[in-house]
Amino acid sequence: MLANKVHRTTVHRWIQRFNQSGSVDAHVSPGRRRTGRTKRLINLVKKRINSQRARKTSRTMAADFNSNQRTIRRVLKEDLKMKCYRKVTVQKLENHHRILRKKCCTWIRKNFRREDIEKIMFTDEKLFNRCGNFNIKNDVVWAVSRFEANNSKGMHTEEKYPLTVMVAIGATWNGLSAPYFFEKNERLNGQMYCERVLPFYQVEGNRLFGHRKWCLQQDGASSHTDARSQEWCRNHLFSFIPKTRWPSNSPDLSPLDFSIWDFIDKNINYQDVNTREDLKKQIKEASRKIDVNYVRHVIGSFLRRVRAVEENNGDHIVHDYS
Repeated sequence: MLANKVHRTTVHRWIQRFNQSGSVDAHVSPGRRRTGRTKRLINLVKKRINSQRARKTSRTMAADFNSNQRTIRRVLKEDLKMKCYRKVTVQKLENHHRILRKKCCTWIRKNFRREDIEKIMFTDEKLFNRCGNFNIKNDVVWAVSRFEANNSKGMHTEEKYPLTVMVAIGATWNGLSAPYFFEKNERLNGQMYCERVLPFYQVEGNRLFGHRKWCLQQDGASSHTDARSQEWCRNHLFSFIPKTRWPSNSPDLSPLDFSIWDFIDKNINYQDVNTREDLKKQIKEASRKIDVNYVRHVIGSFLRRVRAVEENNGDHIVHDYS
């Protein structure tokens, strides 16, 4: 059976080993003894990972343990079966926030069915600036030298006082509203929100829903929870989610916060922005690029996120949607 597959010497070695120990397994692992990924190094890396130290990079561990980065990475991946995850920025939650989030999500789950979500206008306001968002990890330039990289747009410049534009948008099952732009230096307070922004949401909501009944969602910003704003919504809208029913500190539940704003920002060409009007034009063009099916996909995840927050006792749901 082993003819022409295993050398005769190997077979004789197996027979001799079996006669001596009753097994053909080698007592000593073949090959050179480990000098890099030793048990001691593995234990040191494991203790460092489980420690309270903030910085645990392979570079610092290699220097501290007199090893090299490649060996440390092999220990992490092959011996400890770990993967590297980047830290994410989330809203800070106190215990009373978690209790309120769970309570509000339970109410939303019980009062909104799948078809009801298609009748909600999710709203939010965001401040854009000419500098845009810079990601030090992902915004990279490949070049043969730092000098060449600098000449190939390898430096991200930031102004001390960049020009900004505040914009308000509503997201519905039928698409996005037109963007509403605030005037320069205009502050968003309860009075301004009632006089300009809410009437804008009302007009756009009626247009997108064909004057059928629909519901307004707004987050826990002070201008939204202002008594005048709540009273305006009761008097002028078919339906809205009151401030006592929407969980505060919950950008992970707002479609604009957890997805749509980021899409718009990534589609803005900040290189062409020199004035406020240029930035407004870019925001309009970026919002028009968003397909209605994408908006529906984002809004369609709302109830799943609500259930996830409820099941997680009001805590963050980054592990479910990262």
